[in-house]
Amino acid sequence: MAMKAMVLRKICNLEETRNPLEMVDWPIPSPRENEILVKISACGVCHTELDEIEGRTPPPKFPIILGHQVVGRVEKTGGKKNKFRVGDRVGIAWIYSACGKCKF
Repeated sequence: MAMKAMVLRKICNLEETRNPLEMVDWPIPSPRENEILVKISACGVCHTELDEIEGRTPPPKFPIILGHQVVGRVEKTGGKKNKFRVGDRVGIAWIYSACGKCKF
């Protein structure tokens, strides 16, 4: 099974590249034990994505699906019991984690 996703494959200059993202069929991930899978209804895209596309804040890997500030419904839960149930409406804010190399 696959989902549609807008993928960034490389850093580029937006003055030279008008369409840096490519729509692709992407494998639907399976949630790990303490995760949930969210079917996204809306996803905000802001200046952070421009910084990632142009390399000022390079993504940790390529290809990558950009976007954060997500709203959707829980599609599936991992094995560990948590407060979310299938069908719950959820919002996901940036940032989940950091590299761990500094105090932040």
